[in-house]
Amino acid sequence: MRPILSLVLTTLLLVLVSSSFVGQQHVTAAVNRGTIAYIRGGAEIHLIEPDGSNDRRIWTHPQPEVAETLGVNGLAWRPDGKEIAFASGHEAQYSIYQSDLYAIQPDGSGLRKITNPPDHSDLAHFPKGNVSVTIRNGAIGPLAAPSNFFIVYVAGAAEPQSIALPPGSSRTLTFQSVADFGNHPQPVVAMFGKSRWFIPGVDVQAGRTVQAGVLNIMGNGLANFGAFGVAWRGDATELSYGLGNCAGLFRVPANPTAGSHQDQPMLAGTNSTNVCTWDWGPTPDTANKVLLGGGLLDPSVYLATEAGETRGEKLVWGGPTDLLLEVEWLPDGSGFLFSLNTGAAANIYQYSFATKKATQLTRFEDEFARSFSIAPDGREVVFERARGPNDRNPDLWVMQLDGKDMRLLVKNGSSPSWGR
Repeated sequence: MRPILSLVLTTLLLVLVSSSFVGQQHVTAAVNRGTIAYIRGGAEIHLIEPDGSNDRRIWTHPQPEVAETLGVNGLAWRPDGKEIAFASGHEAQYSIYQSDLYAIQPDGSGLRKITNPPDHSDLAHFPKGNVSVTIRNGAIGPLAAPSNFFIVYVAGAAEPQSIALPPGSSRTLTFQSVADFGNHPQPVVAMFGKSRWFIPGVDVQAGRTVQAGVLNIMGNGLANFGAFGVAWRGDATELSYGLGNCAGLFRVPANPTAGSHQDQPMLAGTNSTNVCTWDWGPTPDTANKVLLGGGLLDPSVYLATEAGETRGEKLVWGGPTDLLLEVEWLPDGSGFLFSLNTGAAANIYQYSFATKKATQLTRFEDEFARSFSIAPDGREVVFERARGPNDRNPDLWVMQLDGKDMRLLVKNGSSPSWGR
C-alpha cells in the first residue's frame, strides 16, 4: 500500500505544481496586455496601462501655450514597441513643414526628427556656410499676401528672421552659420500664421556664401502644409503621414538622411489625395497593402497597394454627408475597424474580408466615437468618446472587440495608440 500511496501523493503534487505554473502563465499573459499612448491637451504625450494604472507623461511640448495650433496631432507605436512616432508643430519655425514627424522611446529619451531632419538641437554637429536669399512680396489686389510681416527660415539655419515687406517690395536676407547637410538644395520658407511659401533653395557650401535666389510671396500660400497623423509600415522601415488637410498621403524612411527630403507619395499620380485616414497592413501577407479612408464627399474605405496606380478596391462607403474618421486593420489582417460620423453621432464598425460585411459595434445616438486603436491581441479597442464632433477634450474608453463591456480609461485623452 505504501508504494501506491506514495505514487498518489507524488501525482497530486505534480498536478498542483503544474496547475500553479499554468495559473502563473495565465496571470502573466493577462498582465502583459501592452501599453496605450495618448495625447493630453495637444501638448503632452502620456502612457497608461489598459487597466488605467501607471498614467505617466513622457514628453511635453516646449511651448504648450501654442499647442492648440502647433501641438501634437497623431501617435503611433512602432510595431516592435521600441518607439512612438508622433506629429507635432513644436519646431514650426525651423522647418519647411508646419508640423513634422518625430519618434521617441517609451521612457521619454531618444527624441529624433523624421521628416525634414535633423532636429534643431543637432545642427551644431554640421559644418557651416552662409546663405543669401531675396524675399519679394510681389502681388497686390486679389493675389496679395494676407500680411506684410513674415518669418523666413533657411533649412539648417540657427534661427529664423522676421521681415516687414509691403506689397511690391523686396529685401535680401543673409543667414550666417547655416548647417551644410551635403550635396543637395536646402529649402527656404516664408511663413505667416498657417500659410507658407517656399523655394527648393540652394546647396549650402561650408565656409562660403551662396545665393538661394528669389522667394516670391503671392496669394495665401499653402495652408497647414505639414505632416498630420502617422502610421508605421509593418516592418518598421517606413512611416506614412497625411500632408495638410487631406491634401496627400506620403511615406518617409524610418531613418532618413540628415537634411534630406526623401518623402514620396503613397500612391501614384493623384490617388494619394483626399485621404484623411489610413493604415498599413499588419501581417507579412498585407505588408504592402494600405487601407485608405476617403476625405470630403467620399466617406469610403479603399484597399490599395503601396505605390499603386489606383486607389484600389472600394470596400465600404457611407452616405453623401457622412464623414469617415478613422480606419485600422485588425492585427490578424482578417478585417478592419472604422469610425463613421453620420451627423448626430459617430460610431465604430467592424468589416470582415471573409463576409464582405460591416457590423456596427457602438450604438451612440448623440456622442462621437472618433479616433481609436486596437489592442495587439485583437481583443479590445480604446477609443475617443466625445460629446461633439469638435470636442477638444474627449475621454478615452475601452471596450471588447464586439462592443461590450465599455469602461472609462482616462479623462481628457485623445489620439490613442495601443502598443505591445
